[in-house]
Amino acid sequence: LVLTCLALMLAVRALQSLISLPARAREWRMQRREHAAQAALRDAMADYFGARYGRAQKAAARTVAIHDATPELAGDLQTRMLAHLLWGASLHRLQDRPRRDQQLDHLRRLRRLGGPRKGGDEGIQLMAAEWALDDRDATRALELIAELPPGVARRTQALRLKLQAQRLAHQPHEALRTAR
Repeated sequence: LVLTCLALMLAVRALQSLISLPARAREWRMQRREHAAQAALRDAMADYFGARYGRAQKAAARTVAIHDATPELAGDLQTRMLAHLLWGASLHRLQDRPRRDQQLDHLRRLRRLGGPRKGGDEGIQLMAAEWALDDRDATRALELIAELPPGVARRTQALRLKLQAQRLAHQPHEALRTAR
């Protein structure tokens, strides 16, 4: 009787393992893709900071492609936003303005999907203002800085960008006021 119960219990466990096998395999594949996306993002960051902008752009694109191919990763907007930001920054360094602006548009769409959290909004705006200054477009930079919330507009980086934009736009009085 004990051996029969033990055999029956082992059979039930084996059947449960067999039934749960597809779900575990799906989970394993999803984890592999997530690890691959994270590795590609780390590669993009390392390449970007190592001034290998072409490689950084490709690694960031690989991160986005992995996210696009994996529906389970659709909720991970922060990784996608970081990948698009690195992609755009790399394209900016490569002076590919049209594709950089496409990445900026992707970032804005992702920001709208993200809901009420505003963590990446400020970084996107500041980066876009910096890119506008690099393009020598002072009016666009000033517009982007004016869209920042008051607390963010008082940060050192925002004030530096505003000062540079005002100097570029030949607004010495405003630049003095900002410098003060």
